[in-house]
Amino acid sequence: MEFDAAHFELIIKDIEKNLTVLSSKLDSVPHVVDNAIDHWWVTDGMEASIRWTGEKIIEFGKWLWDTIKDVLKGVAAPLFLGKCAFDWYGVRESATLVQSEINPDVLSVNREWQGAAQLAYARTMTSQREAVKRIGEIGKDASTSVLAVAVGGLVFYVAMGAILSKAIAEIAAAIAGLGSGVFSWAGAALLLEAITSTSISMAAALAALATLTGAQVTGLVALEATATDNGPFPGGRWPDPNTKTFDDGTRLDGTANWSVR
Repeated sequence: MEFDAAHFELIIKDIEKNLTVLSSKLDSVPHVVDNAIDHWWVTDGMEASIRWTGEKIIEFGKWLWDTIKDVLKGVAAPLFLGKCAFDWYGVRESATLVQSEINPDVLSVNREWQGAAQLAYARTMTSQREAVKRIGEIGKDASTSVLAVAVGGLVFYVAMGAILSKAIAEIAAAIAGLGSGVFSWAGAALLLEAITSTSISMAAALAALATLTGAQVTGLVALEATATDNGPFPGGRWPDPNTKTFDDGTRLDGTANWSVR
């Protein structure tokens, strides 16, 4: 799955819209409860059931609202990580392009070049290519790890949006039941089931995100080890190109000045 910033922003807008819907429905509960118990045929037991259910709807709704608002605090992370992943991909792309251009075995000339300068160039370009190759590997690994977390964030917020939509539908059904005046303990039990289901779903989504993030942290530790490996970078520096050796015109056979033929 790829990370689509525009799609992600639509998901967040939908969640924010549904939070407004949820808030509006919760505000209506006290009025619905008062109307539901204002009938001569409502027994004390029915009134207790209706009041208790109304309280639970509000309690559940506020918990849901607070929880969703809390997870929305991290909404910028997937967008930032998605951009960061594409930036690292650009590093890899540039590095592989440079690597292909300085290949001593594929010179962009159809003539022969030999001599001390050519040998010096070949040695130097080998070390240069290894350094560039390492940069490309770091870019690839960083892009992969960061993008995985960004996509994980997108999947998480999709799950939050689905959970919120389902919970709003269940709350709306419970409020409608209250308004009918025939809400029973059985109906209250159904609401409790919905509360339990929502809690379990949210916990599962959070656990999945935590597992994914933990795995990527492990990958980033390995990436740090690669990034700090100075094998291709003697003394922690870019390898010396030794360009001063490229002007040696000595021919291999020693019979003529340096030339390209």
